[in-house]
Amino acid sequence: MEVSANKRLIQNEPYLSIVLVAGIGMFLTTLDSGILNVAISSLVRAFHSSVTTIAWTISLYTIVICSCIVVFGRLSDRYGRLKIYAIGLTVFALASLFCAFSDTVMHLLLFRILQGIGAAMLQATSAALITTLVPPNKKGEALGALAAFFGLGHVLGPVAGGIILSTAGWKWLFLMNIPICLLCLLACRYVLKGKGSSISKLQPLNLSGGLLLSASIFSLVYGCAELESLHSRSYIFLPTFAILMFVFILREKQTSHPIVPLALFKNGFFTVALYAIFSYGGVTRLCMVAIPYYLEQKSDYVPWQSGLVNLLLPLGIVLTSTIAGRLMRSRGTFRLMTIGLCCMLVPLLILAFLHPNRHLPIVCFMLFVYGLGAGLFQPSNMAAIMEAVGPDHQATIGSVQRLAQNIGISLFTVVTAGFLQSPAHEVWIGLRDSFYLAAAATILSLMGFCMLKQYGK
Repeated sequence: MEVSANKRLIQNEPYLSIVLVAGIGMFLTTLDSGILNVAISSLVRAFHSSVTTIAWTISLYTIVICSCIVVFGRLSDRYGRLKIYAIGLTVFALASLFCAFSDTVMHLLLFRILQGIGAAMLQATSAALITTLVPPNKKGEALGALAAFFGLGHVLGPVAGGIILSTAGWKWLFLMNIPICLLCLLACRYVLKGKGSSISKLQPLNLSGGLLLSASIFSLVYGCAELESLHSRSYIFLPTFAILMFVFILREKQTSHPIVPLALFKNGFFTVALYAIFSYGGVTRLCMVAIPYYLEQKSDYVPWQSGLVNLLLPLGIVLTSTIAGRLMRSRGTFRLMTIGLCCMLVPLLILAFLHPNRHLPIVCFMLFVYGLGAGLFQPSNMAAIMEAVGPDHQATIGSVQRLAQNIGISLFTVVTAGFLQSPAHEVWIGLRDSFYLAAAATILSLMGFCMLKQYGK
């Protein structure tokens, strides 16, 4: 019995090491997208700057990831996912070091851009490492574990940020990334040596198409960030996005090697699944913005108290993500996505009618239930989208999935801020309208899947 147990452990070792390496990359990038939220005041004092300027350390990081992620996905499909992933770890570690020792706010902003480039490399390749290196019978569990790492980054971000700020100082928000990146690099060099997936060197890069796509996505996300401050620049960047995207689509139709095969959008299942992850990203961010804002404005909560309330949602994601991975083989991605969306919709409808300061225990429970549904939905959605293309395009399509989610986050953040800060009505009305929007977006996803079920995929 002991011999057979050891044999199973040896057989699972490569699979576990791949999941761990890919998961840590996803964990680091999500951790660093939120860990600075609790450090804004400290950075304002350290650099003698303004809140608006320091807030760009968060926005620029997200904008760069959105702009670059598909290009790096394409590069990794051509030159090797493990190679691009290792370069991403190196860039991320160096950028973290430079951020920690920045002596001006402009240096910090520049190095956050560099960190965003490293994060884009990691996010573009994490899922592809699993779908191309993990055995088919373990793929669902591996994607579930990756989603758990994703949720864990959101869980630990505010907590770790608060602890580090109160004990070691803001520099360690960045310095702590370095030993983790070094350990992952060692794993890439020694543990995963010889496990690189097949690459398509004969496939043209389509660099001009990649640049067009990057420029259009940059215009969209930057324009949305400026909309929140009602800056006139947003009215230039959003039309620029529309023009560049139109040119990109025309060009992709004419090239024989498009970055994203547009024929995929004729597949109803792929299109609905991509919209669903866009909606999921936005709705999840809406929940994590709207409730804390209301509590701080109307219940005199301090940020760390509202942050504790926010932990319940990603905690639910972590708990059910690994379960979803195991259920994929028996239940299928279609059914799991539908169940997950239903579990997300019910709390959203209830939250639209609750005052958080009067019904806080119920609000907390609803956020946790939403997280449980999200944990079922996210890994099954990832698997469904990755299955839409062959092994030669796994990183590209994985980066498209992450791009759709990140764009949803950016757009819904702006709309939610508009609802909550509108001078025309109370914060409570803005909170209610935010959850109406979240419920409507989730219902659209469910309607799409129901139509597929009715009329065939």
